[in-house]
Amino acid sequence: MIHVRCLAGTLSLTLCVCLTTGCSDRRVRMRIDESGPPVRGGTLALVGSSDVDHLATTSAYEVGSLWLIDTFARQLLAYPPGPDNAVKTRPVADLAIEVPTQENGGMSADGLSYTFHLRRGVLWDSCPSREVTAHDIVRAFKLFCNPISPVGAPMYYTGTIAGMAAYCEQFAHVPGTVAAIRDFVTTHDLEGVRAVDDFTVVFRLRTRASDFLNLVAMPFASPVPVEYLDTLPDSPEFRQRTISNGPYRIARYVQNREILLERNPVWDARTDPIRPAYVDGIHVRLGADAELVELQIEAGTADLSFNETVPMASLASLLATADPTAWLAPDGGLYGAMRFLVLNHVGPNNSGALKQRAVRQAIAMAVDKAAIAQLAGGPAVARPLNQAVPSSGAGYRAAADHTAPPQDHGDPAAAGRLLAEAGYPNGISLTLVYPVFSSLPIAAQSLQASLKRAGIALRLVPSTRGDFWGRLLPNPENARRGEWDLAISAWTPDWFGHNNGRSVIAPLFDGRQIGLNSQNYGGYQSSAVDEAIDRATTAAREDLAEQAWVDAARRLMDDVAFVPLIEERSPYARSRRVRNCTWAPLGLNCDLSSLWLAGARPTSGGSR
Repeated sequence: MIHVRCLAGTLSLTLCVCLTTGCSDRRVRMRIDESGPPVRGGTLALVGSSDVDHLATTSAYEVGSLWLIDTFARQLLAYPPGPDNAVKTRPVADLAIEVPTQENGGMSADGLSYTFHLRRGVLWDSCPSREVTAHDIVRAFKLFCNPISPVGAPMYYTGTIAGMAAYCEQFAHVPGTVAAIRDFVTTHDLEGVRAVDDFTVVFRLRTRASDFLNLVAMPFASPVPVEYLDTLPDSPEFRQRTISNGPYRIARYVQNREILLERNPVWDARTDPIRPAYVDGIHVRLGADAELVELQIEAGTADLSFNETVPMASLASLLATADPTAWLAPDGGLYGAMRFLVLNHVGPNNSGALKQRAVRQAIAMAVDKAAIAQLAGGPAVARPLNQAVPSSGAGYRAAADHTAPPQDHGDPAAAGRLLAEAGYPNGISLTLVYPVFSSLPIAAQSLQASLKRAGIALRLVPSTRGDFWGRLLPNPENARRGEWDLAISAWTPDWFGHNNGRSVIAPLFDGRQIGLNSQNYGGYQSSAVDEAIDRATTAAREDLAEQAWVDAARRLMDDVAFVPLIEERSPYARSRRVRNCTWAPLGLNCDLSSLWLAGARPTSGGSR
C-alpha cells in the first residue's frame, strides 16, 4: 500500500534552538510512566493535514484510513494489539468464532474451501439495531468491483476466489448509479462467497492460497450493511450515513476538516475479543501541516498525528534526547516501508536505453543509498536496502544482500564503465519524477548529485502527491510516451509476517497486472518472476510460499527490475498523556483501540 505522509517542513529557528540546547535536559527527565492499570474515558485528540482517501471500507487503502477504520468496522479475522510482533502479525478471530483450520473443520483438505462461523450478538448501529450476518460479508465482497469506488487491491481476490474475476468483469460495465449497482448486487451471485445460513459464510477458492487468512483480515473485507446500497459507494451522502459494528461510530464528519467518533452504544465488549476501547471518543482535526501537528502534540493540545510523521527538522533532536514523545514504528527490529527507484522499462527515450540491463545496472551502481538513508532520518530511522523486499517482507534473506558498493555510497566509476559498454560513452540524460512529501525532494537532489558523477544527468520534475500517484504513475501511457524515466516511490506491505509477498512483490512486479491503476508502474515483465509469484500465491504451505518469494526477489535483483533505496521506520509523535502505545499492523501508528489516556475520566455511560 502507498504509505502517504505529508511533506515534513522546517520548524522555526527558536524551536530548533530549544530542542538542541536548554530544553533537551528537561526532555530527558520527563519520562512517560507506563505503570498502573488501564484507564477508561477521555477523548483522544488527533490532528493532521489531509482527509481519509475513503470512508467506504471496501475501497479505503491509505495507511491512515485503514488505521481509523479499525475503530468502527470489524472483519472476520483481525490483528490483535500488543507488544509481541510475532503474535500481532498473525490474524486471530474477530467476527468469526475461530480461525478456520483443517483440524477444526473450517478448511477443507484440498485447501480450497474456508468456512467461517460468526459470533452472535455483534450489532450494527442501525435503526433499529440488528446482528451482523453472513449476508453482510457476502455483500462486501460483491461490492469490491463496483464501478464507482472499487476495492484498492482487486488482484488479491480476483485471482484467488472462485468466480470473482468473471463477476468483476460484469460489474465493471454496470452504470454508476445507485439503482444499477443495487440491482446488480442483489441479482447476481458470487460463486466463491456464499452464506450457508445467517451466521455461516463459506469461501471457495479457485486455487490454494496460503495467505488467504490475511486477505480476509484486510479492512476491504469488513461486512457491509444493506443500507449502503441506498447511496453511491463513498459518495458525500455515504460519508454522512456510515454504520458501525465496532466500538466507535462516526458522530460527525466534515470533509477535510473534522471527524468525530463516539462510543457505539450497541457495541458489546463481550463480543469483541481484541478491542478493549479504553477512550470514550476520538476527535480528528484536519488542515494542519506537519510543523503545526508537531507543535500541538508537543504542547499537549493534541495526542497523536493523523497521517503525519515527525518533521525532519525536529526528529534528530527528539531521538538524540530519547524524548518519549517521539517513537518509531514498527518496533522490535522491523522496518515497515521501503523507498525505491522505479525504472521505466517501456519508454522510448534515449532509444529505449532503460530496456538494457547494463544501463539499469549502471543507475543502480551509481546511487548513494547511504546518503538517502541519512536524509531520511539517519540509522535509527532508515538504512540502505539491497534486496527486492524490506526485511519485514517474505523473500528477504539475512546476509543475502545483492552486491553493493562499499558502505553503500555508490561506485560512479564502475557505473560509467557500464554505460560506455552499453553504448553511452558520453553519458545519458534522464527525467526523474518524485512527489513533494517527506524527505523525497531532498532525496531527489541527492540522486541527481550521485548519478551525475557517473555521467547520468537527471532532470528533476516534482509533482503533488495526488498527481504523482493519481495520474502520472498509474497511467501506463505516460510511461510509454516517455513522460518520465525514473520515479521515486514508496511502499508499505498490506500486512506483516511470514507470508506477505503478495502485498509487496505481486502488485509491484507482476507483468500480467500492467494497466490502468496498476502499481507495476515501470511496465516490468518477466515470465520467471510471474511463475514464482504463482508458485508463492498457490502454495499449500507457508514454507513453500517463502521459497518461491525468495526466488522472485532474487530474480528481480538480477534483472535490475528497479533500484531499492532504503527501508525505514515511521517516526510518530504522541503526547505525554498517551499510554500503551503499541504499533498497529494496519496503521503503523499507536493502536487506537488499545491505548488509554493518563488522568482521563469517563465522559459517557461507556459500553455494555
